Amino acid sequence: MSKASIWARLKEKGFSDEAAAAIMGNFQAESAFRSNNVEDRSGIPDEQYTLMVDNRSYSRDKFIHDSYGYGLYQLTYWTRKAGYYDFVTARGLSIADEQSQIDYMVKEMQSDYRSVYDVLMSGASLYDMAKKYMVSFENPYDQSDAAINGRYNNAQAIYREFAGTVPDVTTDGAGEPQDSGKAQEDIDTPDTPEKPFWPPRMLCSGMVGSDVAVLQAALIAHGYPVGNIDGNFGTKTHNMLMAYQCENNLAADGIAGRLTWGKLVTM
Repeated sequence: MSKASIWARLKEKGFSDEAAAAIMGNFQAESAFRSNNVEDRSGIPDEQYTLMVDNRSYSRDKFIHDSYGYGLYQLTYWTRKAGYYDFVTARGLSIADEQSQIDYMVKEMQSDYRSVYDVLMSGASLYDMAKKYMVSFENPYDQSDAAINGRYNNAQAIYREFAGTVPDVTTDGAGEPQDSGKAQEDIDTPDTPEKPFWPPRMLCSGMVGSDVAVLQAALIAHGYPVGNIDGNFGTKTHNMLMAYQCENNLAADGIAGRLTWGKLVTM
């Protein structure tokens, strides 16, 4: 499923542009929009895992209790995986069916996560929607401000791509949205920053932008292959950054902060 078709399906479900962008910003961080994505620690390729579950060689009981995140929003807890498994198999479809994952997400929110659904439908700010979805629905291990801002930055970029405007104005490009008083053309955006690159943003998984591309290029230059330089802080970039940090006596947290940037650009 492409970003465009995910956007269209969310709009069909009644979400506003802001709510759709907030959800997709979280999808990007969780699965990079891959509906067959199984958590890396499983050690099983996405396609193989999906096929085994679909053809029942990997049983329902094993699927719901293996504790591996799966799908667009990485269903992990056993009761949620059980509900999704029964939901999608009743339709006679693969567990990787994208529309079913979105439909089940809405079903979960309307029944078990009503506070999340209400915020998404309330006309709250994009930041508040992205944060509420992350903290109260996704509930990932990392709930730091950096992680929240990473998903918010994703959501901003998605909103600009599909709605064509910038919904929230911030004073520093991250955190609680505020009115900066700047004219629209003066607003710095995550993927097309107008202010000088240095000092750079702190970067972490799920973020996008030209500075992410600079980070990727720097890692490659130091011998840490991240794949394509696409400006998308995905799993390969995260893993290579951690490897670089480990081998250069830096805190191996997968976050490009001041110390990591300083060493990357001076060595």
